[in-house]
Amino acid sequence: MAGSTREVVTLQFGHYANFVGTHWWNLQESSFCYDAASSSSPSEINHDVLFREGLTLTGEQTYTPRLIMYDLKGSLNTLKEDGTLYDVLDRDDEVHWMGDVTLHTSETSGKNQFLKDLEKIDKGELPTEEDASSAGTEDSHDEVQETTPHLSTDPLEVFRSKLYNLDGSVSVWSDFLRIHLHPKTVSILSEFAHDPEQDMFDVFSHGQQLLGTQRVSADVEDRLHFFVEDCDSLQGFQMLVDPYNGFGGLAAEVLERMSEDYDNKGILTFGCYPSVFVRRSPIVDYHRLICTVLSVTKLSDNSSLYAPLSVATGLGREPGPVASFPYLSYNPSLHYHTGGILATALDTCTLPYRTRSDAVLMTDLTNTMNYSGRKMAALSARLPFPITLDGSLASSLSQYVAAPDLVSLCPGVREPGRTFMQSVVLRGVPPNRILIPDPAAHADSIFRDCRSANDCLKRYLQHVYPGTLNAGTVVNEPLTVTTPFPHLFHPEIAHDGLVGFKPRSAIQGVEKMPAMTSLSSPSGLQGCLTALHGEVEKVDIRRFHRFLDAGLEEDDFAEAVESLRRLARMYQTSDNEMAEDSDDDSD
Repeated sequence: MAGSTREVVTLQFGHYANFVGTHWWNLQESSFCYDAASSSSPSEINHDVLFREGLTLTGEQTYTPRLIMYDLKGSLNTLKEDGTLYDVLDRDDEVHWMGDVTLHTSETSGKNQFLKDLEKIDKGELPTEEDASSAGTEDSHDEVQETTPHLSTDPLEVFRSKLYNLDGSVSVWSDFLRIHLHPKTVSILSEFAHDPEQDMFDVFSHGQQLLGTQRVSADVEDRLHFFVEDCDSLQGFQMLVDPYNGFGGLAAEVLERMSEDYDNKGILTFGCYPSVFVRRSPIVDYHRLICTVLSVTKLSDNSSLYAPLSVATGLGREPGPVASFPYLSYNPSLHYHTGGILATALDTCTLPYRTRSDAVLMTDLTNTMNYSGRKMAALSARLPFPITLDGSLASSLSQYVAAPDLVSLCPGVREPGRTFMQSVVLRGVPPNRILIPDPAAHADSIFRDCRSANDCLKRYLQHVYPGTLNAGTVVNEPLTVTTPFPHLFHPEIAHDGLVGFKPRSAIQGVEKMPAMTSLSSPSGLQGCLTALHGEVEKVDIRRFHRFLDAGLEEDDFAEAVESLRRLARMYQTSDNEMAEDSDDDSD
């Protein structure tokens, strides 16, 4: 690993957070170039920031994420908790018990076609193109569709080009996990079971209590120390959390310890909310509301920056309608779909501290964003960023000069309002699609004298957000959205992510995608937090005995409600104060 790498350790708490995280790791691995000789230039993205190199017991090189993930019993399906990297067949030291044996079994779903093919590849039995073609002939509910015709003779490339329809065969996040995980990564909380129909891990304090047990406390400390001590120059932590149940409490307690032990490191936390909850009732909805309020206050307090994420528009008891993307169609009830959308935005917005050149430190990013105690941020995105086959970046940006059109992924923030600070990332624009083809015909365009994508983005931000502290990042590499990313793209999106003039072939998937994200500190968060405060201040916590029985004190709940009100006021800034902030930042 290069000595200049500033590593980041990632933690994931909760089932939906692990759906988002699985997509995120798959997206990154799909862009790896394992054969350096076949690449003309190194990747702009420094994958060593989030991944670590290692060796299996047989001396095979591995590349696994610096990742700790927690979930409940029953959430792994066919995945082993300690993975398969260090499996040794026919071990001589196997213990043979000669006494009576009582066999306890639990039902698990079988492996879908994607996992079966992945298992073949791990064994060196690479599936052929004939296998791919024959796999999709059984019935109308096939998990594998036809394969895109191509000239490659590499069986691995044939596998990656297969179009899997996994919508009906993904029930847990491990059903579409493409990468290998380190044995120190997955930890299952056996005290509670994963059951979407009857979630009993729905109390914030249940998570807090778990970290108070010797087993879980020692487990967290052991895994965290392993990955941290493996780093040469740790810059910080990423955290994905389910903030609407007990995982919010567990993550909050872990964060409190981390903020003390690693007080000079950045901690960027994302709260992941599904757009549809299977279990809905007045009491259950109130449980989610209470957990959300406790999580927002605790997680934002001990993080460098906290950003709630969802394609749903509501943060309180009612998730609300879902976000609409011009070129995407998705099923909001499928975690497999919505998690993929959030993951593409996460992979893009975190690029500023993951690039090889001109990278910023996570602490620089978070400290700029949380200026004046504003510890929350909002993420918005344009997925994919639309560029027509005969168009350009400049012409596409021109459409949004009068009215910025990024879709909010922050529940409760529909209109961002005035933006205090923002980090904008633009990625995947083809080099031949940057400038206006005929500048003379666009003499009045603000992009007429731009010479690069950086110039275009800078000019756009200056024009559209004149009173904002803007940081722009341009990365040439697009998102790689091949297998097993869900098929969400409209037919007019070509295989390279550009907007075409005719429908894409039914046997061809989208492989690459340009994208644009903004991680910002907008005044719209005041309305989001004020609405949440308005809901929770009417709650009589004495009516919710499960929270009290789990150790939540009435005074602690009242303090959390008051902290939420104070946090909302952080985003109430007059125009004069905004101007002063802008002047101070420009000095």
